[in-house]
Amino acid sequence: MAVIGRMEPDSLVATYAHPAAVGSATLLGLETAATYKRGTVLSRNANDKFVITAGAANTAAEVILANDTEVGTADTVAEVYVSGDFFEPALITASNHALSEADRLSLKNAGIYIVDGIT
Repeated sequence: MAVIGRMEPDSLVATYAHPAAVGSATLLGLETAATYKRGTVLSRNANDKFVITAGAANTAAEVILANDTEVGTADTVAEVYVSGDFFEPALITASNHALSEADRLSLKNAGIYIVDGIT
């Protein structure tokens, strides 16, 4: 049997009250390659590409990155969580942005529920 992927337990997935489901998203290419970490909250931009949630106008938090992903100068397709329960302390946004109530509501409307603390 082929191994497709492997997940190490961490503090990202909170509970299974809302099952965690995975889909794919196209991440916007960067000027300089970087690694986006598992748990990064992503927003869809006006060009239908995903970027790190930073509170920018006309973007709404929508998915959470499922695995560490190398993002180069070209667009990159990555696995993302499209639903489930996640611990807020494990979520990553842009360095100058804290997850806002608007982000929380947008994620909830997309099927992603945020749990305040790690138990």
